[in-house]
Amino acid sequence: MLHYNKNCHILSIRLIHLVLLGGFLLYSSGGSAQSGWTKPKGELFSRIGYQYFSSDQYYNLAGNKIQTSQYKQHTISLYGEYGLTDRLTILLDWPVFKSHRFETSESIEGWGDIKAGLKYAIAKKIPVSFSIIPEIPIARANRYASNLSNPDFNINLPTGDGEFNVFNVLAISASLYPLPIYFNLFAAYNLRTKYENLKLSDQMLYGLELGGKVFDIAWLKGAIKMQNTLSTGTTEVSFVRGEGTEYSSLNLGVYVPVFSGWGIDVNYFDYIRLIQKRKNIYDAPTFSIGLVYEIKGKEESP
Repeated sequence: MLHYNKNCHILSIRLIHLVLLGGFLLYSSGGSAQSGWTKPKGELFSRIGYQYFSSDQYYNLAGNKIQTSQYKQHTISLYGEYGLTDRLTILLDWPVFKSHRFETSESIEGWGDIKAGLKYAIAKKIPVSFSIIPEIPIARANRYASNLSNPDFNINLPTGDGEFNVFNVLAISASLYPLPIYFNLFAAYNLRTKYENLKLSDQMLYGLELGGKVFDIAWLKGAIKMQNTLSTGTTEVSFVRGEGTEYSSLNLGVYVPVFSGWGIDVNYFDYIRLIQKRKNIYDAPTFSIGLVYEIKGKEESP
């Protein structure tokens, strides 16, 4: 196990950001942007969710697994999409509360960086969309937590990454109507900028999602997604800001409508052995549950 001392203090500072920028990136930057459909004018989809993650298994830049001190994170997030027109949807994704710690450190709490963007329907007959989603660094990029057994040592546990970046997402969807089955296919380019005058590497994300309605009761979905880094970037922040993070992942979810636009959304996320080798990430299942509220138009699209 990794415990606090002068050497592990430096390593832990670097490792913590992998959870913030790697493991949770797919879910938070995904949502509506990863489908070809836009919301009809005046329609709303909103979700408040809780997510839990805990792991002591870290994959380094070479793809080798290392056991470290246990890290835990609790996150409450708000997500929303609203149809400005039939072709233009506004998107919002904000972790309003994060609490995280190592087993040997005190906890740090705060809000995360906010994503706010637009999705435009390039085509409606065959749903194709393009989204531009800036991530604005409103959270503090440096927060220090003391070692529980030695207050002379501390660790940087920020709730934001201190970097402005932009997700550019191209997505296509299809429905097998009248069967209640759909699929989404997307590719995303994460244009990263700088942290403290150090250039960060851009990233590519790809994914395929398949879903359908079961017994007119619940929607089930499954998705496979991948991320790779497009350049080596700067080694000075290779761990701290998620440089070199790569993975393949599996996401399973179920949505159950309850009444009058309300519903419950449950998701399971984990990394898998597929095309992309796990690099620069903590590895463990992630669970989330959310309360959904929707405002629909008079007539739903098939």
